[in-house]
Amino acid sequence: MSATSNLLIFGASARAAAFSALRAGLRPWCADLFADADLVAQCPAMRIPSRRYPQNFLELVARELPGPWMYTGALENWRNTVHVMAQHRPLWGNGLRALLRVRSPWKVARLLKEAGVPCPAVRSLAPRPPGGRWLVKPILGAGGAGIRPWSGGRPEQRASVAQKYLQEHVEGEPCAAVWVGDGAGARLLGATRQLVGEDWLHAGPFRYCGSIGPLHTNDACLQRFLRLGNVLTAGCGLRGLFGVDCILRDDVPYPVEINPRYTASVEVLEYARGVPALGLHRAVFDPDAPAPRPLPSSNAIVGKAILFARAPLVFPADGPWSATLRSPRPVEEMPDFADVPHAGERVEARRPVLTFFARADSAKGCEVRLREVAAELDRWLFGR
Repeated sequence: MSATSNLLIFGASARAAAFSALRAGLRPWCADLFADADLVAQCPAMRIPSRRYPQNFLELVARELPGPWMYTGALENWRNTVHVMAQHRPLWGNGLRALLRVRSPWKVARLLKEAGVPCPAVRSLAPRPPGGRWLVKPILGAGGAGIRPWSGGRPEQRASVAQKYLQEHVEGEPCAAVWVGDGAGARLLGATRQLVGEDWLHAGPFRYCGSIGPLHTNDACLQRFLRLGNVLTAGCGLRGLFGVDCILRDDVPYPVEINPRYTASVEVLEYARGVPALGLHRAVFDPDAPAPRPLPSSNAIVGKAILFARAPLVFPADGPWSATLRSPRPVEEMPDFADVPHAGERVEARRPVLTFFARADSAKGCEVRLREVAAELDRWLFGR
């Protein structure tokens, strides 16, 4: 393999992107906050202490290992760090110029409004509550962290006001779509239903905790997704994989968060539809790369869920996930568990513990199976 077969992956969690890279015939080298047991079993991975995140990436990207690099969530929030890292080696992803556009709620809302694409209203945080229902959101956020309903009754520090904004609350079904952009237009890879703030996963309010898909849409809804991706790609110069969290109401997707990189729902679409996501991502930045080959398709509904810790725990050496670690399946096949901590690792309350997957003939059946696995994990980890 050539040097371009190497791919350095940086972010809070690199496992999903690394497995997608392996399915694309690449050789990932990873650094993230976890270096989970199933990740290190498949490729080189380094754990970054949280106190050194993301500064350590600046040192790692300058290493002699050849090849390009990409980032996962939520490194886009450190856009200057991304810009400096991109000076050391080729970036397979969106750089400073695109991030300055896509991470500004006001620029995105203006772009979509001018293109006639429905989207929630946004406004600056103000001491007097506006009419209607609004959410307080961090400008630099990810995964639903830091979101809360706006009541107008909580005083805000001046520094806090500058880091937050108000977004109109839209009722509907949380979903997410994934595209591959080339800076001018985008190819829609699919959409999934999002699991958000689910009690059975011990997730906090508004926290992302899983995906079920593909989401089946009618032609009108599909055209709206296509239009949304193309407008964002052309207006923000997006290249490679990117995702948009939406609220689906009356078959209209209202975008609520733009994720300008590999997203958590990508692997669900890979397992369900055989979409060669990382191969398509690579082709945007490496035109000489081999044509992406379709992955095995299950022709079923696939779900992933993230269990959060309802209390502090020390991760045990044995459990339902043990077979996944002892006898890993080929990366083309969907695992039962992923993002598995090392035995003896401490997980604080409200932090993610591990990921698990299910497959069924329907979205409802898939969620039922995910709930069953979650209940089994609860018994193993928390004694109920």
